[in-house]
Amino acid sequence: MKVKVFFFKEHEVELIIKNNKISNQAFFTLYVLVWESEFKNILNPGRIWLKFKEEEKPFGIPLREKKPHNKINLGDIIQIVDDYYIVDKVGVRKIIVIKN
Repeated sequence: MKVKVFFFKEHEVELIIKNNKISNQAFFTLYVLVWESEFKNILNPGRIWLKFKEEEKPFGIPLREKKPHNKINLGDIIQIVDDYYIVDKVGVRKIIVIKN
């Protein structure tokens, strides 16, 4: 099971994510991949969110040293296989990335 974490580059996430959908082009323009790993066991997005929220270096070394911020924040995205989850105020919620 492949898991990726993307950090949001901007500040106004409410303007981008409407109706729990984002276009593929907007996704790759506004987000930067900071962490990627593959797991043998099943993980839920809430567990990954907690790990990134609480620990200084969750799951080891990040892909990028230069990141928009250090901890997972509102608007960041967790991808588990083909499902995308956006970090909300508390926890995560599922979103759809529209392929163009």
